[in-house]
Amino acid sequence: MMLLGEAKKQLDYVINESNKKLRPFYIKDEENALHSWVIGNELMEKLFEGLHCRTEIENEVKMGFWTAYVPELDVWGRGSTLEEAVEDLIQAVQDYVEVFLANIPFYLGAGRKEHLPYIFRFFFARGNREEIRDILGVRSL
Repeated sequence: MMLLGEAKKQLDYVINESNKKLRPFYIKDEENALHSWVIGNELMEKLFEGLHCRTEIENEVKMGFWTAYVPELDVWGRGSTLEEAVEDLIQAVQDYVEVFLANIPFYLGAGRKEHLPYIFRFFFARGNREEIRDILGVRSL
């Protein structure tokens, strides 16, 4: 545990240790009773690397379109081709992640706590569409 004042003074050290040595830091602000973690990028990626979604693909022949659905997030994509549906899904996931992260208390209160690990998994992809395809299991489509 590191007190906030100490963490502020040693911010370079905390950032370097958390990233280069994969060392997490628990930081406590006793004055405001707040607690936070600093965890480096590589360690965060390792925590979530095995987390993938199962994308369900359907060809709605009679309707003339494809759908791509991620049940883990309840997010849909749609297009006149499979690729368009996947691209629409990727955009829908990115939009949902952005909105979820901006409104975490709302979504947790709305019964979507189970979405949180997936939200962070997509967030750590930092908009990399190929990595998002991997997480969705649709790279080879």
